[in-house]
Amino acid sequence: MKPTAMVIMHLYRLSRHILVGIIVLSVLFVSFSPCLAEDELSFHGATESRGTVSADSSLVSGTQSTIVFSARDSLRYAISLRTMDLWGKASIASDNMSIDAPWIVVDYSTSSLNAYPSKDDKGDLVEKPVFADKKGSFEAEEITYNFSTREGLTENISSETDEGYYSGEEVTRLENGELLVKNGFFTTCPKDDPDFWFYSRDMRIIPNDRIVARPLIMYIHPVLFSQQLPPIPLLALPYMVIPLRTDRSSGFLIPRAGNDDDRGFYLSNLGYFWAFNDYTDLRLEGDLALNGSWRIGERFRYNKRYLYHGTLEAEFERYLNDSDESKYDNWFVNLEHHQEFDPTARLDLDLEYQGGNRYYDVNSIDSENIITEQASSYASFSKTYNEGRQGFTLSYQGVQDLTSDDVTQTLSAAYFQSRVYPFSSGSNSPDDWRSRFSLIPRADATIYSAVIDEDDYWNYRGDVGLEMAYLQDFSEGFSARFTQGIHFQGQFDDSPLYGIRRGAKLELPLGVQSRLFRYLNLNASILFNNYYQDGVVTATYDDGDVVTSTTDERSHFSSYGVELEAETRLYGTLYSGLLRDLAGIKALRHTLIPTLSFTWNPDFTSDDFGYYGRYYDESEGAYVRYNRFMDALYSEVPGPNCTVGLGLQNLFQAKMAGDPKKSSDRVVQLLSFDASTAYNFAADSLKLAPLVLSASSNALSPNLLFSAGAVYDFYSYDAVSGDRINTFYADDGGGLLRFVKGFMNMSLNVNGYFRSGNQGSAPTEILNAVEGDNALATSVYKERFRKKSHLQEAYRLPWQLRLSLYLNSDHENPLEPADTDALLNTSARIGLSNIWQLGVNTGYDIENGDFVFPQINLYGDFNCWEMGFEWIPSGEYQSYFFQIGIKSPQLKDLRFRQRGRIDTSS
Repeated sequence: MKPTAMVIMHLYRLSRHILVGIIVLSVLFVSFSPCLAEDELSFHGATESRGTVSADSSLVSGTQSTIVFSARDSLRYAISLRTMDLWGKASIASDNMSIDAPWIVVDYSTSSLNAYPSKDDKGDLVEKPVFADKKGSFEAEEITYNFSTREGLTENISSETDEGYYSGEEVTRLENGELLVKNGFFTTCPKDDPDFWFYSRDMRIIPNDRIVARPLIMYIHPVLFSQQLPPIPLLALPYMVIPLRTDRSSGFLIPRAGNDDDRGFYLSNLGYFWAFNDYTDLRLEGDLALNGSWRIGERFRYNKRYLYHGTLEAEFERYLNDSDESKYDNWFVNLEHHQEFDPTARLDLDLEYQGGNRYYDVNSIDSENIITEQASSYASFSKTYNEGRQGFTLSYQGVQDLTSDDVTQTLSAAYFQSRVYPFSSGSNSPDDWRSRFSLIPRADATIYSAVIDEDDYWNYRGDVGLEMAYLQDFSEGFSARFTQGIHFQGQFDDSPLYGIRRGAKLELPLGVQSRLFRYLNLNASILFNNYYQDGVVTATYDDGDVVTSTTDERSHFSSYGVELEAETRLYGTLYSGLLRDLAGIKALRHTLIPTLSFTWNPDFTSDDFGYYGRYYDESEGAYVRYNRFMDALYSEVPGPNCTVGLGLQNLFQAKMAGDPKKSSDRVVQLLSFDASTAYNFAADSLKLAPLVLSASSNALSPNLLFSAGAVYDFYSYDAVSGDRINTFYADDGGGLLRFVKGFMNMSLNVNGYFRSGNQGSAPTEILNAVEGDNALATSVYKERFRKKSHLQEAYRLPWQLRLSLYLNSDHENPLEPADTDALLNTSARIGLSNIWQLGVNTGYDIENGDFVFPQINLYGDFNCWEMGFEWIPSGEYQSYFFQIGIKSPQLKDLRFRQRGRIDTSS
């Protein structure tokens, strides 16, 4: 190449580098020089404009992360002002936050930005700026954010998080993610027009932790018969902490406000919850009322999965009753512990103790004591061996009567052993006698103590026993088990009435249980009983009085007897195609189980045995016999007995056709009817025992249950004393049988739906079996605010009906009218709308014509909050109870309660 051409080539390359440098300097100068004129550099177009500012750039000072910006419509730089405008779906993001808005202005000089909304022609907001980081997101009318301090300021903020929804006129975001809200609102209700909310002039929101408000006002937005009412301020507090976490975390508890007639306004649930770790926590809480009443309590819990868990609770309460100016102090301690050491050893403790001058009323804090009136304690430890075939248990039972402070306690230990074959081995054949000989040992001990009317009672008892058995098969359908038992019992007691007493009992039962002809079960036993006492009673007649004294001499008496029992089963079956077509009954079966028994023992009260003494009563001019062991631990001396007993059990069952897909039938018990009586040939009079009848049916269980029983006497009674006399009731002008006592229990439980609309009629559901006699009263306290079958769909309004009839009649004293109790319990619920549900619970005393504990409940489910009203219009506990509660897990403890007692004295 020529020199001239080379020079030209070098000049061309140099000029190209200079031109690139000028362009770069120009861009940098345009971007960063504050000395240029107010010219603008803009990018427009249909495509989205994007850009990146690295961490080492001075575009935004103070930040150590890459910032990415974009805009859909335009991006404009104001060189002199050192600002950048992003229009249309503008976005600025860094590693830990992002802001999206219709319009964003970045100010390089202050390392901050402002995000603005878009508005329509009327000036209404169309799209708001949105801020998001790792702690959540929110939208606001305007957002100001500083990249250096990582703090922001917003106006009219609104946000949706996992914990709830909040908004405010002015919000400052701190670097740690906390929000300082002025004139803020918070709710957990996911509605544009929420059912409830909290307002605070000064609110601090710590995401995933809590809200601190000063002050706090709670509003509700109720709906009455589909008509929404104006917002109602319900609760105002000068300071409040609302937890946002649903897991176990330490923090202050949410106070509950309430009011009742006795204490006036009060706050409960004041305290702190301390979660030590995943296994233990402590709750310290109390109540405070304006009239000076207060309560303090603690609950310590621990739980080691698969090993143990338990609770320790304690409480002290001072209750001042303004209605009668009385004061009550009471306390209680409860310990509950459950531990499984291994699959064969387990410990269970549930100990409760109460004391003080307790106050039990419908307005008391612990109103369940109105029903129970006692504190029960229980403890047990059990250990088994050899795959459960043997083991022992230790148990404790204590009952404290809260009305009298009487206490009874029982401590017992027991050893059990299943049937063991001591001489058998794997090589023995089934016919070898060593495989047929077995033993059943047992042992237990009991310590009983009681404090009744400030008197102490003690009793110690021990039992040991061994049963030896030999099983013999004589032929097919004929087998017998021969048993010989040895049972020993010893007792020691101390009581104010008898002082110290000792005694022992030795039983030697010899028995055989056999099966004859496959269907006949025959059992026989011979009983030998020996009773050992530490003294006997001597009675004398002295100057018109009977004087008794107890000797210290050791004494005993014995008894023996024979028992026989035979039982078989007779069957009758009816097959009917008509019943199968009408009711799905494939077959009816009647089982008759007759039982014949015989018991005999001589008259041990006769003079031949010497167990009875006698003294001469000068006033009557005759000898009087008395039991010499009347004050001993074992004082029952058997009289003459030669009794034949007869029992008939009738079972009426039906085999119902089952599901064809499962090809299985089910057996239903239509009726069980039993009858029994006995005749004592050895008695001087009244040989025939009363007739006992019982019947039950669960054919339509659980929506219909039935049971009944009665006792009838064959004999008449003395017209003066009312005692039984040796004259048949029929011979005395009455019927064949004289009614003595009886009972009948019947319950009906059904439910269904109203107004199913286009969905078709809903199938009727079966309720749970009827609760106990006091279930109606107990539910008032244990389920004060418990929802039952609240509505799921507006077009399906459920109804429930429970009827329970309890009849009990006692006519053992024929000279008085029968003492009859007839109680009809009714529980009904009906859905009034998709929000409101009405319930009625009451008992009706048919005999006296009085309502027993009537209760009317009105419950409203507003999706986000719930309201309940309970009214007891009559009776001893006339009162009303009103409560409003939030349903969200974070605020479930936040409730307002109002209790009141209805004064009917005027």
